Amino acid sequence: MAKIHEHRRAAFGINALSAWLGFGMSLVIEIFGLVKIDPSTNKTPASEFGYVGHYADGLAGAPARVIDLLSYFTIWSQIVVGIVMTMLWLKPNRDEPWLRWLRLSSIMMIIVTGVVYNLLLGPNFPPVGLNKISSAIEHTITPIITVVVFFIWGPRSWFSPKNIMKALLIPIAYVIYTLIRGAIVGLYPYGFFDVVTNGYVSVLVFVGGILVAAIVVKLMLWAYDETHVRKFTRDRSSNELI
Repeated sequence: MAKIHEHRRAAFGINALSAWLGFGMSLVIEIFGLVKIDPSTNKTPASEFGYVGHYADGLAGAPARVIDLLSYFTIWSQIVVGIVMTMLWLKPNRDEPWLRWLRLSSIMMIIVTGVVYNLLLGPNFPPVGLNKISSAIEHTITPIITVVVFFIWGPRSWFSPKNIMKALLIPIAYVIYTLIRGAIVGLYPYGFFDVVTNGYVSVLVFVGGILVAAIVVKLMLWAYDETHVRKFTRDRSSNELI
């Protein structure tokens, strides 16, 4: 039992490390302006934040670059996963109501990050320079680790209709923030959020579709979780009878 506890804690720690590593690398890249986008080869980048000339060079442009970095859903998902998994690494058996829905939110957000990027953004707007490394960590490695850790180590029995709905709070807050900020500064982190080009109806329909898909995914994970819990209960009952 002690070894299982150690392995579980190690898995939580690796998950947290992956999330913080991706976020930390992106933060360092933006603070020091280590990656620049060449407009001659990236005429329509995934984000208008990447246009050359939008920022001052070096540390002078760091505040603007960091604010823009923190406006990506990818970064929000890394931070939420990092916080949740760090807390579970520090105390693997902890179980608070707020941590339950935040854990579900972290799983949903990182899955959305991985799927949307690898299907829609990555193939059309490949990263350049050091972003090739940070992007791989944030959009592929961390999502895979997070899902695998959930499947193997849980925690279990944290799903409920109430927690599933609460898990939408951070994504909805992100959408509201993005639309308000976009209306003020005229820039959007992703093309599908650009209401000037696409219109509010199109943007909200797209976002609504992603939220519905996310709920479906959470229901599937809930079904897996319940199956796993029932199997564990049956196995423990059988061992007690023996």
